[in-house]
Amino acid sequence: MKFQISEKWKKILLIVVIVAAIEFSGYGFFATLFRLIKSVS
Repeated sequence: MKFQISEKWKKILLIVVIVAAIEFSGYGFFATLFRLIKSVS
């Protein structure tokens, strides 16, 4: 039995990978938010 990933899940996975890559590079929404919180406190 061959394992098939539907097109919808491929797109969702691609978006998740791109968002994760942006976050870990330090330019993402959450990274900016944490930086802002650290600078305030």
